[in-house]
Amino acid sequence: MKRFVLLGVISSIVLASCQKVPQSAEPDGSITFRIVKPLESTLTKSGSMLDTNAFILTIKGNSGDTLYSGKYGQRPAEISVPSGTYEISLISREFDVPEFESPQYGDHKVIVVSNGERVVVSFLCKQLNSGVKLSFTQKFTDKFSGGQIMIVQEGSKLPYSYSETRIAYIKAANVDFFFAAGDSTQALFSRTFGAGEIHFIELDASTSKSESSFSIVLDTTVVRITEKILIGDGYYGGDGSTAATALTVNAAKSRIGETVWVWGYIVGGDMSTSSMSFIGPFTKNTHFAIAADASETLKANCFSVGYTKEAIRGVLNLVDNPSNLGRKVFVKGKIDSAYFGVSGIKAVSDYQFE
Repeated sequence: MKRFVLLGVISSIVLASCQKVPQSAEPDGSITFRIVKPLESTLTKSGSMLDTNAFILTIKGNSGDTLYSGKYGQRPAEISVPSGTYEISLISREFDVPEFESPQYGDHKVIVVSNGERVVVSFLCKQLNSGVKLSFTQKFTDKFSGGQIMIVQEGSKLPYSYSETRIAYIKAANVDFFFAAGDSTQALFSRTFGAGEIHFIELDASTSKSESSFSIVLDTTVVRITEKILIGDGYYGGDGSTAATALTVNAAKSRIGETVWVWGYIVGGDMSTSSMSFIGPFTKNTHFAIAADASETLKANCFSVGYTKEAIRGVLNLVDNPSNLGRKVFVKGKIDSAYFGVSGIKAVSDYQFE
């Protein structure tokens, strides 16, 4: 999606219709606008290009008074302004609550005008709100059947069915996602969205192999973010009895005293009860830390893993195998509530790398 530019010019023509100025006063400036580069590839859902004449232009004066607010195509040829500070915005549409297929484009500028001064204002219009498109695995729809997803933001709700194929647009802010069936709701997850971001999120409840993924692709004006989210602690139906049904770090923390398989990404080592290192080189070859996110840097979200068997230590330790940092690993052992200040496994009895 290409950016487009609007150019505004402030000249020195006074409109008597805007306000009367004493004869001795300095000449006012006036604001005029023209589009110098049309939209080339930004299309509406009907396949036609956006009509910039329908964009909403707003000009506010020093004290917050509105000099103009209306369609760009219906703006006055010139708007007289005395010297001062002005807020000028241009948006493609109003946007207040979550809606399907409703991207909002625009820009906002603050300018200072001196008497008789000619000022050039350029708008670089880009997407102001955010979008999300959900997809669902069969395991998710099997577990969460008989309902739909509810997107909730600032008290407004947008139902999102499993068969939905459109992009839901929301404000660039925090958003909550719920599963709704009849009168009951269940919180699933929350995300904070930034302006110009389109999130493609796959929801899963179970898989035969531990998975998590996150990637960002940039184009001209939109950041496209793809993510896979596993709903719930561990895997739906997974019990930690095998590597294929390994528990997440969070799920393992509630299984103190049990011998189970746990999966995670190796994120650091050189642990103590109060600290750990997330960056090599490492000096201790008896343990490392894993987490659900390969980029985790908060110890409280980590799970400590120790190994006493020489054969296992030789393959797992970060001192001799620094390339293990960031790898996904499956480890089996007895869960302990306090190993280097966090939950963990003190003695790994088996392991697998993905």
